[in-house]
Amino acid sequence: MLKKIVLFICIGLLLSLSVYSDGSSNSQAVVSLPGQIQINNNVVFNTNGQYGFVATYRRPDGSSDNEVYSFNTSTGQIVDSKQVAFSPTAIARDSFGTMVVAGSAITSSPTAELHILQTDQQGRFSPDSCVSNISVPMTGFGDFMPNQVAISDLGYGIFSNKANIYVFSTKNTLNHSCGEILNVSEIVSPENYRTNNQLINIDFSKNNNTLSVVWRKSNETFSILLYKLTNNGSLLPIEVNPANQITNEVVLPPGEIIAKGSNVAFDDTDSEIYFVSSSTGTIYSCNIHSTGGVIEKARYQLFADGAIQASLTSPRNISYRNVQLAGGSQPILYISRPLGISRPLGKKPNAIVTVRISDASLVSAKMFEEESTMNTIISSTGTTSYVVMSEGHIYRFDTLTGETTPLQSLSDRVLNIYLQEQTGLLAVTSMSESSGSVNLMQAE
Repeated sequence: MLKKIVLFICIGLLLSLSVYSDGSSNSQAVVSLPGQIQINNNVVFNTNGQYGFVATYRRPDGSSDNEVYSFNTSTGQIVDSKQVAFSPTAIARDSFGTMVVAGSAITSSPTAELHILQTDQQGRFSPDSCVSNISVPMTGFGDFMPNQVAISDLGYGIFSNKANIYVFSTKNTLNHSCGEILNVSEIVSPENYRTNNQLINIDFSKNNNTLSVVWRKSNETFSILLYKLTNNGSLLPIEVNPANQITNEVVLPPGEIIAKGSNVAFDDTDSEIYFVSSSTGTIYSCNIHSTGGVIEKARYQLFADGAIQASLTSPRNISYRNVQLAGGSQPILYISRPLGISRPLGKKPNAIVTVRISDASLVSAKMFEEESTMNTIISSTGTTSYVVMSEGHIYRFDTLTGETTPLQSLSDRVLNIYLQEQTGLLAVTSMSESSGSVNLMQAE
């Protein structure tokens, strides 16, 4: 059943942003990496934020790299390094110092290599490590090597090769060894696999070990699969659609597109999920403990691309926070459009919008006139978002008032931004001509 609460927001209500920092630096430290990084080379921190970790996927000469580094977040000094997979990208870390680094192996057939590492309290890597190797189907032009990897605090990692979902062990136990594949959920058969029939995104919540998987079934047909990771490493389907052949499938209305790079957000109890359609700009919710189907919360023309090809390649990012205000808690969604587009009939700029979940009303919104890729990070309190533009500008956005403050402007090409909540440290990744950096600064 589809309940519609349609909310159209005039773009004119959004204020344009054209100011930026004068280039003055408030960096605490800069980590100079001996290799190249890309947007998927994320930064993770240890529990107290004293050390950070990042991998480089290419050497300065452009050849494949195979290193992951730890660094001191106060000084920017590299503490240790470890050889891992070729072209490593994403890192996932649990609460106990175990990390999974996603990369690819140079073999006759495409293979994802997931290196499992241990770190100590001084930011150094343990000598022992293990690997999970997973074959990846590729159809040629237009296909991609997946790099998303999730890790739980139960001792398991999760990876999708775009056709199946794998659970592997991240430690040695009496029953299985580190790196051993424990569970495979087969979704797309080899004979049916193609670029418009594949799994394109996974999101994992550690709160209750809930997994969402976005399934692109055709250019205009999308669905979301929901699972619960159990204590023994099994993926238990969450029955949200008992009348459907696939009972754990949230079926989207025809024509609603979830672009590659978009995500699914969970509320703080993992009982509700939220996602945004790139084609219509509609925000949907779904209660995973009921069979009521998807609910249309609001529709934003600013986020609607309409045309299929544009919608398939223009992601929407969404986050959930339960914001504590003077009158009590207020669940809020944060939606951003990282890639603006220009068309003969109009422009759809980069933007961030803040929405109350209770009545789908607008809290704040901001358009950015800069024609560059945008990435954001939301604080755990939900009151502040930090925004970076690939051209180098960094902003602080007050999500309750809409006030935007320029913080800094970097000369390098900016890739992404990360926040260590305990220390209030921002880490901004960037690339010069042949090497990457992690720019560390205190959140203001």
